[in-house]
Amino acid sequence: MASDEPCLIASKSAIRGQISGKQDLIVEGRVEGHISLESNLTIEESGSVEADMDVDQVTVKGEARGEVVAARSAVLHATARVAGNIRAPQIIIEDGAKFSGTIEMEVELPASIKAGGA
Repeated sequence: MASDEPCLIASKSAIRGQISGKQDLIVEGRVEGHISLESNLTIEESGSVEADMDVDQVTVKGEARGEVVAARSAVLHATARVAGNIRAPQIIIEDGAKFSGTIEMEVELPASIKAGGA
């Protein structure tokens, strides 16, 4: 298997523990614990993740619970059900997605906004 192919946790699989690596991960099954990736995490509609996630990018189509820190972006599709806090420079929440938590975006604001002026 080439190293650029994603790792798959199949729909009838469950993993409890810590997952780390540089390879993309697709979750169709269940993961509990902690996920730390230097790449992309995709939680498919059948997938369920109950973990703190520290990833490059996250795409949620299924269920996620926990703290999410994404270095580049977090995308919640219309089928997503997310409970937890999300921190990323870019966050997209599609119409229909269910989200409960807080969002923190680290963005550089223009000087006029920082100073409170117009």
